[in-house]
Amino acid sequence: MEPFVQTVETLYTLYHRDIVRFFANHLPDRESAWDLCHEVFLRLLLTQAAGVTLEYPQRWLMRVAKNLLIDTYRQRASSIVLPDSQVSEHTMLAEDVTTFWELLERKEVLRDVEDALRNMPMKYRHLFIWREIECQTLQELTLHCNTTEAVLSTELWRARKLFQKAYLRQRFRDLLKADEEIFEHLESLVPFKLANSPDVQLQRIGTRVRDYFEQIAPRWDTYVASAYESDLSERLSRLLPWQQDMQVLDAGTGTGYLAEIVAPLAGEVIGVDCSQAMLSHASEKLAVAGHRHVTLREGTAERLPLASASVDVAMCHMLLHHVVSPRSALDEMMRVVRPGGYLLIIDANAHQQPWTLEEFGDVHYGTDRKKLKKRLAAAGMKLLQEEEAGISRSGSTVGRDAIFSNFLLLYQRPQDAATREARQLISVKE
Repeated sequence: MEPFVQTVETLYTLYHRDIVRFFANHLPDRESAWDLCHEVFLRLLLTQAAGVTLEYPQRWLMRVAKNLLIDTYRQRASSIVLPDSQVSEHTMLAEDVTTFWELLERKEVLRDVEDALRNMPMKYRHLFIWREIECQTLQELTLHCNTTEAVLSTELWRARKLFQKAYLRQRFRDLLKADEEIFEHLESLVPFKLANSPDVQLQRIGTRVRDYFEQIAPRWDTYVASAYESDLSERLSRLLPWQQDMQVLDAGTGTGYLAEIVAPLAGEVIGVDCSQAMLSHASEKLAVAGHRHVTLREGTAERLPLASASVDVAMCHMLLHHVVSPRSALDEMMRVVRPGGYLLIIDANAHQQPWTLEEFGDVHYGTDRKKLKKRLAAAGMKLLQEEEAGISRSGSTVGRDAIFSNFLLLYQRPQDAATREARQLISVKE
């Protein structure tokens, strides 16, 4: 990478004045001319990252400059309200405010671009380079591809989606495992910018979810009462061999919906949630109900504030599709369950309603039940019961009116050898 960076700097020294002069001759302000000049050299960096060797770099730089100028004219024209058929197409990188100098020092970004492009099929890689990096017009591309602009627009959309997915996998590889569900739609959750910090973007997703629940907290119980199945309380009372000395975790407790149901059945209930507003409402409600043995703690499902093997039951209700990493939340719940204890999950089945990300503060489109069961089986958890858990109605209280089907899974953590031996000795003595 280093030799090429020096080459780019050399090319900048040689040709930047000519390119600035070209833009200045066609645009009214010099600041825009300098910005577009740097944009040309940014695309030169990306071209190298794409593995393209330029035989005539000066000619290439001027061609990209001309294409960028054409795109600039089109973007300014599209600021005027026109019929849909006349609105010009905006490229993905046109909205990226990464500067040439910023990217020049971010070599890891260039490596991620290179890896992302290499993971794309050749057809889409070429389309992406021609349109997004070289800024060739749709008319030019129709000649390359021998097709219509309508077909080309669809193919370009696919190329951009493929690049986004591949690039985000590269950028987040040190923070999330490659098979995390969020990678299927991460581009819908984070704004595209080449040099964005992955950890900051994940924090923003978590903040967005937390802010949603902070705002909805005063109305949450009204929504829950109208949205969820009415017989859940009775079903839960029959589901487990409840005892008064049981310790129960309610992860993502919210306003204590599930905690309040199981409180009369168990000894101690611990509710954990990331929203202080939700916990405040839960505290008031549980106090009024007289449940003194329910404690509430602020925390995240991916990092539960509990010791390992400290509860008899870990449960969650409509939690997994609200966390960045359902895998981490599951690992945490399994961590805190004692050998022989239970894991209870109630969640929405996977669906095709992308608006829920915005309306409900969701991070996922429901939960893929098959993948969830496969993951729990791989962790050695024993499936005791699987059943439908009714439907949720979004109604008019929160977001749009829609219906979602839910499921219930009950697992048991196997006892380890030491626990089994101890219980066998107790049984013999009795």
